[in-house]
Parts: sequence; structure tokens; C-alpha cells
Amino acid sequence: MTKLILNRRGLLAATLAFAAAPALARAATAISTTTLKVGDRDVELTILRPDAPKGIVIFSHGAGGWPAPYKALLDLWNQAGFMIVAPLHVDSQKHPKRADYDLRAAFSLRLADLAAATDYAEKAAPGLPMASAGHSYGSLMSLIRAGAMEGMIPAQDPRTKAALCFSSPGVIKGLVGPTSYASVKKPAMMITGDQDVLPGMIADWHEHLYPFETSAPGEKYLWVGKGIGHGLAYHPEAPGFAESSALSVAFLKAKVLGDKAAEAVLAAQGSTALADWKTR
Repeated sequence: MTKLILNRRGLLAATLAFAAAPALARAATAISTTTLKVGDRDVELTILRPDAPKGIVIFSHGAGGWPAPYKALLDLWNQAGFMIVAPLHVDSQKHPKRADYDLRAAFSLRLADLAAATDYAEKAAPGLPMASAGHSYGSLMSLIRAGAMEGMIPAQDPRTKAALCFSSPGVIKGLVGPTSYASVKKPAMMITGDQDVLPGMIADWHEHLYPFETSAPGEKYLWVGKGIGHGLAYHPEAPGFAESSALSVAFLKAKVLGDKAAEAVLAAQGSTALADWKTR
């Protein structure tokens, strides 16, 4: 028993040490932007590319958001060997034509943005395995690309090997129902908190557990931070950011790259003083 506890602590410590390592000890992150034509729209992509990428993460920001505030999180994935491709969706406060769209109109356009970003990434870094990741509204997009709402929304992308989600948009009436996530058979991780509410939209933080609890069992992971709210993904100073982001790196490396050491980190993980941890 003592040996198991030491191994668990050692694996977690190693992962957290990676997340907290000084930036000067890591390779510099190359950030660029490019614009794609998607139908009659211009879609800006933010791209973080390491020198020798091992995998790709297609990232979808939250409603009204944009990629830049997530830089600390994206940097960690980038430094773990992932090329990040993040579209600027039409509902973003930074989108020049935001006034032309509401969140309902943005739904299908977000999926089109992500499909185009995936095509771009496939050409820019051919042959690399991919994950879909997102925050809030963006996490729903990632789950759809991993198989959610199959039969209702034909937007599953076979190139998506896993879905990584920070928070979720909760239970959306008329869209998210009891079987919406049952078709998510690929690995998925949900990172949320017991203060993860949005006035007028998500009154009960337990709604964020829905994708974890109702998706197909197997390789599903849930981290619930104590005292953590909806903006953890873009608040690197938050107490739970280091632990949750380190686990997100382990998840990506394990499920996208097939990294055995990262798989061992997930297997050894348990609840901590900062968060509850569950798998199914």
C-alpha cells in the first residue's frame, strides 16, 4: 500500500512540475494567425506550433471569448508537443461582424469553423493525431466532434481521437437531452468546479457533470475543483489551474499520442485537497 501511495504522489508531482516549470526552460512558442475562407466568411485562426509537433489540438473558445485569454493553457499543450489551431468564432467579442449573429446562428458556424480548422491543420501537419478541446460553449462543440448528438447533428469528425472540455454550456433545453452524450464513445475529460455557474444560464454546477455521467462508459475522466468557477481555463493564477492543466496535458498525451507514462498518471490519479476526481 505504501508503494502505491508513493507512486501516485510521484506521478502527480512529476506532472505538476511540468506544468509549473519556468518558461525559460521550455522551447519558445511560435504564435501566428492566418485567415481561411469558409463559405462567404473569413475565419481567423490562431496557431501555436512547436518545432516538431507530435499531435494537434483543435480548440474552441467560450461564447463571446477569443483564443488569447487561454494562452497559459494553450502554451502548456504546445510545450507538450501539440500544435494548437483555434478559430475566432462569430460570437466572439473580438469578431468584426459579431453584431450580424446571435448564439443560435453561431452554433452551426462554429462547427463549420472547426471543420475548416481541422482541414487546415491536416494539411499543415499531415499525419498527426488530433484532439478536440474547448471551454464552455466550445466544449459542446468538442463533444459533438467526438460523437455527441449523433443522428441529430451530423458533425462528428473521425479525426478527433479524444475530447477535452473545460466546463460546459450545461443542459440546454431543446438541444441537450438524456441521450445527447450517449454516443460519445471516445476518451473524454471534463474539468469543472463546484462554483461553476453562470447567472441566467447555469444555476446548478452539477449540470457540468452531464457529459461525464451520460456518455458511453470507458476512458471518461472528471475533475471537480473545490471553489472553482466557470473561468478556470483562462485564470492561470487560480488555485486549481496547475493541477487541472497538468491533468489535461496527461490526458492529451495518453489518449492522442499513446504515451504510457501519461496513461499511468491518469491511472494513479485520485481526489486531492483541491479537487474530486472520478473515472468511468
